Amino acid sequence: MLTEQEINKNKNEITALLKNTKRQGIEKLVLWFTESDYFTAPASTMFHGNYKGGLAAHSYKVYEEFKRQAEHYKLNIPEESILIAGVCHDICKVNFYQPNYLKSGNISESKPYVVNDDFPLGHGEKSVSTLQRFISLTNKEAMLIRWHMGPYDPAWNDYQNKIESNFPEVLLFHHVDDEVSKFYKL
Repeated sequence: MLTEQEINKNKNEITALLKNTKRQGIEKLVLWFTESDYFTAPASTMFHGNYKGGLAAHSYKVYEEFKRQAEHYKLNIPEESILIAGVCHDICKVNFYQPNYLKSGNISESKPYVVNDDFPLGHGEKSVSTLQRFISLTNKEAMLIRWHMGPYDPAWNDYQNKIESNFPEVLLFHHVDDEVSKFYKL
């Protein structure tokens, strides 16, 4: 569980980083983030980041770890692309989870959130589609976000060879997201 101070720290850091990109449309994206539940939403219903503020905390940690590993492996990925992929890869989850109220009026302790999906496009595709309402993406950014689920995406096997040969950083990004999801306690 994050404190309000931790939620606000993530909000301030993410918005400052995004505004620093000077990408056309970024102000509208930041405004949408602040008006939506991006900074207070969970990252999942039952797994990683299953608490208030989990989505932003997870996304920020993915950005930090992806940046660290991309530098370590000397990959030629612009900082702006690392940031956008990291903090935006799961924006399909904005306004996606709702509190799971029991008949008693209390929120379920075992499953505090339920899914409310009005636009079932698919995890990676939905994040790319939503993000492109605000900013243009490079091909690399779109591929990183679209395929960040890697082999957990049912279509991965159909495209894996082309993805890995044309955008090898996608595999690293998938592993970073998976690592942060499973091993980081935020």
